[in-house]
Amino acid sequence: MTQPLQQPLQQPLRLALIGLGAQGDEHLDASKLCQQTRIIAGVDASPEQRQRIAQKYSDLNLQLFDSVEALKAAQQQGHLSLDGLILALPHHVYTHVWQDILSFGVPLLKEKPLGRDYEEAQRFVEQADAARCSLQMAIQRRHHPSYTFLRDYLQKNSIQVNEVHAHLHLGKGQQTPPDAVIIAPKDNPKWRDDRLKSGGGALLDAGYHLVDLIHFLIGPFEAVSATMWASNHVDDGRLNEDRSWLTGRSERCWIMVETWVQGLPDPHGSGFLKSEEVKLATSHGLICSNREGVWHDGALISPADRSWQQAMQNQLRQFADHIRHHRHKDESIWEQLPAMRLIEEAYRLSSRY
Repeated sequence: MTQPLQQPLQQPLRLALIGLGAQGDEHLDASKLCQQTRIIAGVDASPEQRQRIAQKYSDLNLQLFDSVEALKAAQQQGHLSLDGLILALPHHVYTHVWQDILSFGVPLLKEKPLGRDYEEAQRFVEQADAARCSLQMAIQRRHHPSYTFLRDYLQKNSIQVNEVHAHLHLGKGQQTPPDAVIIAPKDNPKWRDDRLKSGGGALLDAGYHLVDLIHFLIGPFEAVSATMWASNHVDDGRLNEDRSWLTGRSERCWIMVETWVQGLPDPHGSGFLKSEEVKLATSHGLICSNREGVWHDGALISPADRSWQQAMQNQLRQFADHIRHHRHKDESIWEQLPAMRLIEEAYRLSSRY
């Protein structure tokens, strides 16, 4: 009997990671477990970050560079060959290096947000399109098992969603006495505290995940109202908010989105509780989901591992699939511009108060 021909194993795609902060660590950890990709190089201007990565991921034998220009020179000199780039830089850096990144002519996997505002986001998409660099956003909740199950569950059972309540509390910081006066802005703000550099606070950072997740689950919606606070200061269009409330409306559904850098006080400690959840009031009852699973009317219907490991691997696999099949455009990118427009409108509405 003739044995079937074995398909040749595909070599992992060679990627470079630009930006070696905490988000970069998650990509490196995921790449170790993803057979379709291999991160072979990293870029960061900080010598301390490069040294940290070299020690922590010594088994990967990464080539490390201090700039995008140095990475490009190494490729031009034949020291490495790249199939794609993963971008995990501070938000304000992209405008200075975007053309250098596009000059590689390879697909891009960019950490959210798409831009600091709608204009910048649109420019990035148009320029990537002109350079024929496929642009995919790295937004892990789209790839987390609990949320992918939830979307499929809604679609397979033709469930109509009537109302959405979504929250994301980051659980950062320490509790302060109730009579403490918090002064803002800080004298020496980090880039995330500077609105010109970051583009925004809780809504653009954490809230972007929820806006995108709702687009992923039920489709687009419009901002109706928004209220934001920076510590104990109401939004003035300049300070970066640490808490945001956004109310929206789709064709058939009301949406409420809350993002909070801190969260509810931890009754057992001096910090705050980290929490996230999406609640859907539907034609078939109440459906709730977080990274630990999906519940329908209180009954667990799909447990999940809350870690990002599988989501990050799924994201890299999708990126590899786009590269191998020469897909010039990632369809999900067209949901990012509406997300940016909605968030920008929310900031405008908030500043009116």
